This record gives sequence, structure tokens and C-alpha cells, in this order.
Amino acid sequence: MGSTTSPSDKIILVTGINGYIASHIGLILLQKGYIVRGTSRSESAHAHLISGAFKSFADRYQHAVVPDITAPGAFDDAVRSVHAIIHTASPVDFTLTSVEAFIRPAVDGTLSILNSALVHAGPQLASVVVTSSVAAVVDKWRQPPTHAYSEADWNTSGESVARETFTAPVAYGASKAAAERALWDFVATHEPAQRWSVSAVNPGVVTGPPVSFPENPEKLNETLAPIWRVYSGSQEMPPQIGGASYIDVRDVADMHIWCVEHPDQANGQRYLMTNGKAPPQAAADFLREKFPDRDIVEGTPGLGYRKDDYWFVEGEPSLVANKAYKALGVERFIRYDKSILDTVEAFERRWPGYAKNLKR
Repeated sequence: MGSTTSPSDKIILVTGINGYIASHIGLILLQKGYIVRGTSRSESAHAHLISGAFKSFADRYQHAVVPDITAPGAFDDAVRSVHAIIHTASPVDFTLTSVEAFIRPAVDGTLSILNSALVHAGPQLASVVVTSSVAAVVDKWRQPPTHAYSEADWNTSGESVARETFTAPVAYGASKAAAERALWDFVATHEPAQRWSVSAVNPGVVTGPPVSFPENPEKLNETLAPIWRVYSGSQEMPPQIGGASYIDVRDVADMHIWCVEHPDQANGQRYLMTNGKAPPQAAADFLREKFPDRDIVEGTPGLGYRKDDYWFVEGEPSLVANKAYKALGVERFIRYDKSILDTVEAFERRWPGYAKNLKR
């Protein structure tokens, strides 16, 4: 496997480039000197990025439209001549009403890009990094309630649970597990023909400031929307997402890029990306203290998290990112309070005065 440590003249493909995590990854890669080729479902994402987050790097940004990532051959043209692939794109729609509707697109999208890479990328391809999720790791139905999860763990129960009693969050978790299983099954089937490093990054609930913004706050993604609702004065506490393990988007982006730049070390590895536990109550408590002039939902202060350090609560499950800490050379990632403050400050820069919950 070749090294991709030098950015000069190297093309990195980032799928779903207009997404929250992917746009961070793309911007960092461009700042480091790489050529970035991004994919999206429509051409409008290209104009949005070039006029916004990637404006200073238009000469080194390429764009490919892939309307349906699940279609065989969808990525054939996009993968040509690339030196690394970061696959973040995955269909997410919590209005779906069947397990199959969640699992099939996730699996097919993963296999589509892997098959395209195998046949069409070329010998210069050194690394493929896939964005998975802690939802592919955590199995609360099989493990004890105090289990310390690691990269060795898998969500093996979610699919059967969702098929028995359907809920969208459980079906989503099952889809992430199925898609990542498909990744590793592909590697086992095609090794050594594939010749490139393969790794997976498994983030918890991702927070932190966006670099590319939707038209308005109502169109924020599933993990940022609750932060906006709390900050802007909703008096209903948003529901907790999964086990509420959190991670800042900037750390998630760094982990993906580390895998690209260290293909031999990353090959065959999964990397949990978590930094403790912080439900929406933690955001509400912090933001009430930080912005006393705003009317911010109270809920039950202190419930469900450790206010002193936002670490995992004793007697509950934990997902400690020891492998990722070691790879990136840190003891901890960006703390939740800094992540939330940076996020709402980014909201205010983008939408000044849009949050109107100032106390009279």
C-alpha cells in the first residue's frame, strides 16, 4: 500500500461532500493542499460549496454528481485516478417505515463505491475510509448495562429487534451495522485483489460548528437541530439520541484524514470516536449559564451526565476512544462545553438575531 502523506497532486474523493462531517473533511483536506473531488446527489451542492466553505480553494476542488449512490456503477467515474476515498455518504431518512428501507440503501451504497474502486480507481488508490457509527457497535439488548464497549463489539441484535417491533432509531442502528459488515465482508472476499487500506470511523453524536450551512436553522441535520432548538428557546427538551455519547465534528474529520495519511496503520481498523456522554440536558444547562439573558429550557438540571467533565456516567455503558486518542496523539478530544459554545457562536455568525428568545 502506498503512502498518501504528501498532499502534492493527490486527489481525495469525499462522498456526500455537502454533508456536515464531509464538508469539514473536505475543507481540511483543501487547506492541507490536497485536490478534493466531492460527490453529491445534485449540482446545486457544488455551487453552494464553491460560493461558501470552499470559496478560497475553487481551483483545487472538483465535483461529481451521483444521483443514486446505491446504483451499481454509480461511482465508476468519480473514483478514477483518486489516491484515497472517504465515503461518508449514506441515505438517512427517519420517516422510513421498514427495516429493509433502512438497511438496503446503506449496504448497497457501501458496496457500490467499493466495487467501483476495485475496478475503476487505478493502482494509485492507497486508502478507503468509511464513516460508520457507534450504532454499529452498541448492542444494549445483548450486553450488560455497564458494558465498556470497544471496537471489538458489534450491534448484532438491532435488526431482529427492529423487525419484531419497528422503530426508526433501532432500524437506523441496524443499517449502520449491516453496512459496516458489508465493508469488512467485501475486504475478506476481495483481499488481496483490492490492494488498498480499508478502515472505518465510528462516531457518536456529532456536535460542533458547521463549515457549510443550510438555508435556515430549520434545515439543520439530526444532531445539530437539537442544539439550535435549545439555544433558540424551545421549551421542550429534545429527546436524547441513542446513548448520548458525543464527539466534536472537527475531531471526527481529523480521524478520517489520519486514516488516509496512515494507510498501513489504519488498515483493517475500526476507530470509535466518542469523548464522553452529554444529552440535550447538558447543552441546556451549559447554555443557560453561558447566556443568562436568554430564555433557555430548564428541564431537570444535571440529569443524565457528569457536569464536571462530561465523561461517561458510572454504572452506565461507556465507549472510550482509546485507539483514536492514541492515533491522534491526544488524551481527550474537544470537550462538550467548548463544542456547544463554538456551535452556537457559529449559528449567531450565520443567522444573527434569528434566535429571538432574549428575556425582556
